[in-house]
Amino acid sequence: MSELFREDHKISGKNGISVWLTDEISIDEITAIFPVLPDPSSETLPSAAKLLKRARQRLVFQTAAAGLPGNKAVVKMFPLKNPISRLKYRKYARREFINYQKARDANVPVPRVYAYIQKRHFGFVSGSGIIIECLVGQRDMLDIASNSPEGYACAAKLGIPALVALYNAGAMHIDARDENIFLSNQDSSAEFCLIDWQYAAFHHSRSQWMLEHLAAYYIRNAPAVERSALCGDWLAELHKHAEHDIEFKIFSSRVEALLDARQSVRARLKLRPAKMV
Repeated sequence: MSELFREDHKISGKNGISVWLTDEISIDEITAIFPVLPDPSSETLPSAAKLLKRARQRLVFQTAAAGLPGNKAVVKMFPLKNPISRLKYRKYARREFINYQKARDANVPVPRVYAYIQKRHFGFVSGSGIIIECLVGQRDMLDIASNSPEGYACAAKLGIPALVALYNAGAMHIDARDENIFLSNQDSSAEFCLIDWQYAAFHHSRSQWMLEHLAAYYIRNAPAVERSALCGDWLAELHKHAEHDIEFKIFSSRVEALLDARQSVRARLKLRPAKMV
């Protein structure tokens, strides 16, 4: 894995904010884009920024970034208001920053990652964030499949290569749902891109139960009315495309068992098998 958190790639700003850059961007470029560094402890959307997502201790927005693809960038920040979260700050943006690099090293298509941001207040990390590539000219599988004249389940087959790539790479992306798989607006059969890597584990290629976990999670988070169709032709297509080494009947029963079990994040990270009846 490429070296991260290098001192010669670090910018120390005001008010306890520090930024570590990747090889995707230079110090001169980042300071030109952000004369004032983003404050990852803030829950306020910067002026002129486009809100993408807001949740508890999370703010994601698109901002102007001259010189980057589409002259835009995406900033994902974790304002850590909870004292426990501050003590466990490494599980937020820092972990995602590292997981993006691990995924790239495993040849999984991901957005370019430009920087990790961190703010300390009285010694504690009060916020962290990452700056990543804006996927200009792409849209997520949820949007594509939900608006497809062929129907959701049929269009969802376009996301199968992404799940197979994770399986082949041994990358257990814990949130590999339709809205985190991006495809080209012009050619949805072109290469995909996977986002949202805060929670992931990296195992041996084609590890036992990994494809089953990926399939079950994708199905569970798709529209509920599509479950039957996804458990049929879609699942068979996934099994075939992955060239899984067990027969489809067994594979399908494993996926169904995982759907019924609703395992924890920890269990899925560890690829825990479901109890088979």
